[in-house]
Amino acid sequence: MIASLISLLACDSRGRAYEDVRLDRLTAGESTEQDVRQLFGVPSAVRDMAGGKGLVYPLGPEGPHTLLMRIDANGKYQGRENLLTRDNFNRVTRGQKESDVLGLLGRPGRTEKYALKRETAWEWRFLDGNDTRVFVVTFDAGGTVVTSVIEEDPRKSGGA
Repeated sequence: MIASLISLLACDSRGRAYEDVRLDRLTAGESTEQDVRQLFGVPSAVRDMAGGKGLVYPLGPEGPHTLLMRIDANGKYQGRENLLTRDNFNRVTRGQKESDVLGLLGRPGRTEKYALKRETAWEWRFLDGNDTRVFVVTFDAGGTVVTSVIEEDPRKSGGA
């Protein structure tokens, strides 16, 4: 608990907040893919990207960050991107497949099946400024996006 709090409040050498204290041990252009894997372990996914690849690391069991660690063709770390942003959530549209959403956001923190409706909901808890919110995507039985919405975090009011 204390370590996760420190992780969220830590800053890099320039005073910028970052998502995990391990990031301070990586330097773009100098650190290697092996350094990233040594610090963060096995990624939940590996993406092919122009000029290299991306290693996907969800931080915590339900967010609030999912990092895409960029690795160039020479195996050097080139920086990171948080996938759980409003810009990325806006890219989720009706008709997309589960694989499209996974590629955009990484694996969800929570899934819920609604047997009677023949739908499945995926949830990502994320930081929206200083507030925690939940992004929910609902899929039909064929794995196609039906709806997506940003909701208040029910844990704020004592919910699950």
